[in-house]
Amino acid sequence: MALISIDDGSFRYEGGPLLMDNVRLDIERGRKIGVIGQNGTGKSTLLKLIAGDLEATGGQVHRQRALKIAYQEQELIREKDVTVRDEMLRVFEAHRSREQRIRDIENQLAAGADADEQARLLAKLDRLHDEQRISGGYTVEQRIASVLSGLGLPESAWDQPIGSFSGGEKNIIGLARVLLAEPDVILLDEPSNHLDLDGLEWFVRWLRQSEATVIMVSHNRHLLDVTVSEIWEVGNGGVDAWAGNFTDWQQQKADALALQERQWKNQQRIIRRLEFQARRLRDMARAYDDPGQAKRAKAMLKRIEQMDKVERPNDGDQRFHARLSTERRHGEIALVIKGFDCTLGERVLFDKATLEITAGNRVALVGPNGSGKTTLFRHILEHGSWENPVLRIGKSVKIGDYNQIHQEVMDPKASLVDWLADRTGLKYQPTTELLHRFLFTREDLDRQVATLSGGEKSRLQLARLVHEQANLLMLDEPTNHLDIQACEQLEQMLEEYAGTLLVISHDRYFLDRIVNTVVEVKDRRLVQHRGNFQEWWEHHYALAAERRSGALALHSQKEAAGRSADKRSRIDERERKKTAERELRRIKNRVQKIEKQIQDAEDKKGALESELERAYSNSGDPSRTTALAGDLKKVVAEIESLYAEWEDAASRITDT
Repeated sequence: MALISIDDGSFRYEGGPLLMDNVRLDIERGRKIGVIGQNGTGKSTLLKLIAGDLEATGGQVHRQRALKIAYQEQELIREKDVTVRDEMLRVFEAHRSREQRIRDIENQLAAGADADEQARLLAKLDRLHDEQRISGGYTVEQRIASVLSGLGLPESAWDQPIGSFSGGEKNIIGLARVLLAEPDVILLDEPSNHLDLDGLEWFVRWLRQSEATVIMVSHNRHLLDVTVSEIWEVGNGGVDAWAGNFTDWQQQKADALALQERQWKNQQRIIRRLEFQARRLRDMARAYDDPGQAKRAKAMLKRIEQMDKVERPNDGDQRFHARLSTERRHGEIALVIKGFDCTLGERVLFDKATLEITAGNRVALVGPNGSGKTTLFRHILEHGSWENPVLRIGKSVKIGDYNQIHQEVMDPKASLVDWLADRTGLKYQPTTELLHRFLFTREDLDRQVATLSGGEKSRLQLARLVHEQANLLMLDEPTNHLDIQACEQLEQMLEEYAGTLLVISHDRYFLDRIVNTVVEVKDRRLVQHRGNFQEWWEHHYALAAERRSGALALHSQKEAAGRSADKRSRIDERERKKTAERELRRIKNRVQKIEKQIQDAEDKKGALESELERAYSNSGDPSRTTALAGDLKKVVAEIESLYAEWEDAASRITDT
């Protein structure tokens, strides 16, 4: 039975066009689904419909009762003063509540209770310990550490307030919270955008091992290839489901379009032949006044009308049309870095870093988030020159840069046409023509930059680069907000580009296709690796796997030792409490026994005193007085001893 079903679902925003119409989808348990489509076709809207954040304007969305759904955007953090660690702990409120109940019961046992109450509390304590163990409550800290470290957030950042992080880092925090929640259905919108290469690889392993149902909007082709078993293609008001990963979808889509093309062409040939024959018959009917020929012509035209028409294939391909040209250059040196030092606060990012990039080389700058890649870019752009001995730019080099943080280079209040005209120096007409080449319509020209989507802002930056004719391109995450077709078009442009390329990217498809050299930020230096990205990655991944294997073995040993110690500790504590309970019962029994002995001794003392009184009387036997007095003395001494023993035992009960 499907976890979630959409039956004839339709949706439009108020006053807007129909985004989806008569969509039918079933979401089965454990499926891994990738959602693709051009920007603006409704991918994020589809996730919100599934999550229940939006109500369908037509049809129905059915969800199983008590289904736990986590949507990445819903988990974004809004409380700035909360630390990362505390935000992660909120996911485990049930475990923390159970832990508090365990402490409360332990305090009650320590305060003392009667035997029956202690037995009841101990049984409840055992049950809570079992529940905490089975639910993973004793491994919460380890799980949080594993996810945060795996996604690339260093331990030094875990106790910092969330308000101090960048937007990309907050998205990573939100993603970590979703993964730790362990829901039945996970809805993710571009989860890999801000992950570095190691973080992305960890995320891939997590997805492949997870039993949760995952529906993921992504333009990361590598991620879609190695994690999903179904592709949903959103576009033209519908959602088409395809079996397989991204590469399977590409092949199936090409085959389907080719088949449709053949079917359409065959049908068009039949239609043309029937139309030609119908015209001939009509002509013959008019020439010879033959109603029979006219009837046959009418039947042929009727046959055309009744055909199930094959639509002309449309792959929805909307590509921008541009070429990255370069100015002529002189010399072989594009960029030389020599003895570069850089600190961020008290943290050293680079220490005597060196690098040389020759003209025409295509270099990927890689390294973990926070290692200083974007900072290096900014220093080169702000301080690099032919005269700078540390950051030397080739004498004839003209730099063109793409900034992944759009708001740093764009005026949000400016219109598209004004911003591009200001940055390029073009007049109005050439500016509009350049915008049209990047798929902006006449209606878009006066829109404020603030109203653009991430993909539209990316296209606007690329339009500026096309005009600049730079011979050194420095691109910081250029594919982050582009849809798949736009990524492929950018790759084609860069393949044809004759200049030098220095790019920061975590898109493996992009890097595999574009670069021929990898420079790694490692130990505050710039380490150059000759060869393409795939060769570097295989070497890097092998080393990482070796480190993980050693770390995993050590972690397993520590975890096993920890579990064993924890188990021994719980057993020892339980035995201590049972021993204390037995000792308490023994002391109470002893007190009761002493009290009985005291009562018996007091009775004996009373009897002796009576006998001694009778012996001293006129009718008594004086010869017995000595013996009776001796017995009475012994009983009094026994009573004193018993009272001393009782006081000692009673004080031990209070102490216990």
